Amino acid sequence: MAKKKLNEAPPIDYGDGIERMSPDIESKLKSQEHPLGKHQAFPDVDKDGIPDNFEELIASQRFQDVVQKVKDATGVENIDPQTFMSLQPMLMQAAQRILQIESQNKEVLENLAVELVVGEMGIPEGDLQFDAKLEKPNMSGMQKQPKKKKKKELEFPNFEMEDKAAKRLQKLDLEKQKRRFINSLIQGSAKKAHYMYYLVNEKLNDINPDLVGLYSIVMSVNDLMYWVMPDMEGMIGGGGAEQAMAGKEELDLETNPPTIKAKGLMFPILVHELYKGVMEYVSAHGLPSDPDMAQEVIGMEDTLPAEIWDLRLGPVIWEKFLEVYPDSFFDVDEQKRIKNYFYFKFVSLEAEEFLKLAKEILSGSQTGKDQVKNMIDGIVQQLKDEDWEDASGETKSSPDIPGFEGTTDSLDDITIRPTQELDMDTILDKINKSGMDSLTKAEKDFLYNL
Repeated sequence: MAKKKLNEAPPIDYGDGIERMSPDIESKLKSQEHPLGKHQAFPDVDKDGIPDNFEELIASQRFQDVVQKVKDATGVENIDPQTFMSLQPMLMQAAQRILQIESQNKEVLENLAVELVVGEMGIPEGDLQFDAKLEKPNMSGMQKQPKKKKKKELEFPNFEMEDKAAKRLQKLDLEKQKRRFINSLIQGSAKKAHYMYYLVNEKLNDINPDLVGLYSIVMSVNDLMYWVMPDMEGMIGGGGAEQAMAGKEELDLETNPPTIKAKGLMFPILVHELYKGVMEYVSAHGLPSDPDMAQEVIGMEDTLPAEIWDLRLGPVIWEKFLEVYPDSFFDVDEQKRIKNYFYFKFVSLEAEEFLKLAKEILSGSQTGKDQVKNMIDGIVQQLKDEDWEDASGETKSSPDIPGFEGTTDSLDDITIRPTQELDMDTILDKINKSGMDSLTKAEKDFLYNL
């Protein structure tokens, strides 16, 4: 019965426009056969009792936003298949002009990209290093398909092991769902960063007054291509998707502090990759504490086909995530720090609790808003109560965010551990000062094991 009702739910909403998605993308949205399909955090939002296809709802919103950006940037009123063909030469001409201008101002733009991301994300000085390069990245080594875990065959039945295996599979499924949602937040927030160049338009005008307009054409038409071209998942085998990628970021955790390495073909893409790198750095705390399971989750979920769908749907998911913050949340720089702490605490939740809260956030429920407010209030109080200065008078940053150890150039090899040595006295002092809620997962696990 539920399935029948689902089929009766409204299809993609195109508004009054003539623009249409690629039929295969529309079909995958309707059938929910894509990496984000039937996600546990997606709500049934229709109040009439008919469970809506949430993917179609957010895809409708995102597609209309993308189309409008193209119209604003190009002056084209209606985008039919024939008109779209004329947009591609416009895209290429704009891109060539951008590369010509940027080649004479690379260092200035690289520094500006870092300055923009650090400022907008409220990153304390000394927490991260950045290596930003305006150049086309080498895309070799990107994971195209989920990694399959080898199955171990048992010669004789072992019910205890079977029970443990079943529980592990259940936990693995929850962790995969969590990672998939986090990846959509990473890509969604970073996709929005594609348009952060508007925040420094005066500095860009000083370089060349044509840049902002050219960026608008390239980025908006590029976004549209994700929707009107056949799904890139089918192009991966021939390398089509890889060739379309113009940016790449890596985390170098061997340096102190860690380094976000980013390459982008042009300035907006470089900003996107830097922003994404910071988000991935914080989001890595949402991986399972079990290293083997963390590797397994990454191998299954961090794939190119999934990333493309995160780019399509992630911006709206990120917008809904932001909507639960207090109205004046972004008014001052101090609140940027609070946002960072909240995101850290959110991704650090246990998978089941994480998915429940994510669903409340996406549904816009009062329950979700209240939970977020309580978490933010706790963070504000913690920051007020925290002794920010040590004996030498130096200001501390990130008082309860664990650091990283190890060496890697990608998330595939990340190991997450607290940088400080765990001991009972230190943890008890922290509880006495800030309460149990201030403890990291590693610290709570340490107490439990004792």
